[in-house]
Amino acid sequence: MKRFSWPAGFVLGFTFLLQACDVPAQTDTVTEPRPAKLLKLNEQAEQASNSFPAVIRSVRSTDLAFQVGGQITTWKALGGEFYRKGSVIAGLDPRSFRNAVTQAEAQYRNADSEYQRALRLIKEDAISRSVVESRLAQRQVAQATLDDARKSLADTVLRAPFSGFIGRTYVEQFQNVQPQAPVVTMQSSAVEAIVNVPGSFVLNSNRINYYNTFVELDAAPGRRFPAVFREATGQADQSTQTFEGRFTFQPPADLVVLTGMTATLSFDYDLDGRGADGIAGISIPLASVVTEGGKKYVWVVKPVERTVAQREVQLADQVGQNVIATRGLKVGETIVASGGAYLRKGDRVRPWKR
Repeated sequence: MKRFSWPAGFVLGFTFLLQACDVPAQTDTVTEPRPAKLLKLNEQAEQASNSFPAVIRSVRSTDLAFQVGGQITTWKALGGEFYRKGSVIAGLDPRSFRNAVTQAEAQYRNADSEYQRALRLIKEDAISRSVVESRLAQRQVAQATLDDARKSLADTVLRAPFSGFIGRTYVEQFQNVQPQAPVVTMQSSAVEAIVNVPGSFVLNSNRINYYNTFVELDAAPGRRFPAVFREATGQADQSTQTFEGRFTFQPPADLVVLTGMTATLSFDYDLDGRGADGIAGISIPLASVVTEGGKKYVWVVKPVERTVAQREVQLADQVGQNVIATRGLKVGETIVASGGAYLRKGDRVRPWKR
């Protein structure tokens, strides 16, 4: 029997293939540093800044109503429209009120004529003093009736009591309205940002120096408007235990800023090396804190290796984008300011740049 044998070339190629399979694949074990927003820690007095969510509200807001009833025949109220002080907003049918004025004027002229006649007759001793006094009283009553009729006629026109915007309308043209029924809500053009702050801010308010206070509207990101503290409520909200603070600012003419818009109030402050809570510590961004198992950690960057390690921290009770770390961190250390949830121990990081 003739024995079968593989061709020499095939055997040699197959041998090389087997040897190649036995060589382990080389992989690149060097990982690229992850980009991260880094922050070098300073003393609280040098890094004292905070921000709060805010709601915009007009400094003055009131419901306007007619003092008399009737049918609305003049209607110039448009929501969001600006009105100068004294501008006509709406008007009632004035016919019956004009007739009342005409009638009151006639009664007053008659009463005044009778009184003047009595004054002439008293000089001639033709009538008694009591008659003169009676006609004077009638004249005064007629004068009061005329004044009321004129005021009612004037009240048929609703005017803007101050310059501002129409925030809301409650009625429509040709509708009959009752006296004192709300017609529109008038809001002043001057606005304020309303924020809720913790009691510690109020407690130390007389020792805090605020500066660089700005309001940034959520609807107009990137545009910041200087704000000035106006006042704060003297009683805490029962549900949140926070106090309402009001900061006035002047929006530019090209923006219509109305009640209900949302914004962010940011500010810097100092308190002799302590935060606005009166607590010594280091201010860090709230975004840098990672919570695991009920504990709070921050990723600290080793200066030489540029690797990260978790460090447990203790934080003071505070509201805002920044919080105070009372333990766990030291001045001069570098931490990951945001994005810590995507890191692992030993990861290398590099400063993130836009």
